[in-house]
Parts: sequence; C-alpha cells; structure tokens
Amino acid sequence: MKFAFKYFEELLASIAISIVVISAFYGVISRYILNNPVAWSNEVATIAFTWTVFLGAAAAWKNNKHIHLDLVYNFFPNKIKIISDWLKNIILIVFIAFALYLSIQFTITAYNKPTAILRIPFSYVDVPVVIFFLSIILRSIQKIIK
Repeated sequence: MKFAFKYFEELLASIAISIVVISAFYGVISRYILNNPVAWSNEVATIAFTWTVFLGAAAAWKNNKHIHLDLVYNFFPNKIKIISDWLKNIILIVFIAFALYLSIQFTITAYNKPTAILRIPFSYVDVPVVIFFLSIILRSIQKIIK
C-alpha cells in the first residue's frame, strides 16, 4: 500500500501510456492488415493520452521536475529557501484548491455528455484533471510537512 501511494501517479500514468500504445497498435493492425478499421481505438488512445499527460505532470510536480527559474533562488541562504518553498506551496494549494473545485464541477457536468464513439460519459476524459489537482495539493502538503 505504501508503494502504491508513493508511486501513484507513475503507476497510473504507466497504465495509461500502455493503453495508448496498445490501442493505437490495434487500430493500425485492424486498419492496414485486417482491412477492418475500428473507430473506438482512436478514442480510447485519446482518452488514455489525456490521463497520461495529467498524471505525468503530477508525477513531475511530485519529483520537482517541472521547469522553474532558480537563478536568484540559488543565491538565497537555506533559511530563506525553506520559507520561500513553504510560501510557494501554501499559495499554490490555495489556487489549486479553487481549480480543483472548478474541475469537479466541470467533471460532474460532463457526466451527461457522451463521447462520440464509445458513448461513455465525457467525465472519464475530465477525471484526470481532478486527480491532477488533488495530487498537486496532497504532494504540496507533503512538501510542507517535510
């Protein structure tokens, strides 16, 4: 369980990218080798790619791999860096909490709108945004506690 929480974003992103590859591969095989194209493979790949992008971005945030300007930051003493990081995370949590609220509202609204081919609720496409914001908040709280 500890492993799953520690690598939550990476695990889900890995599953999602695997679905993208398998779905796209199946779409190519069915179209060009079997001469029987399937329309759903593109939609599945697109939805899974959305999951991959947002979960990958959450993993990047967790591992401090996002692009950031540290030219001035590196000249600060450690005490100032700690305060700066703490403030950054607090401000980020406030803004992301608002974005999380809006994304939940959007996802709930999208539940009644079906996707074009699979006819599944469009909220399955929007859920990774909610997970992304939740992950950013949780990982920022972890950074503050450390």
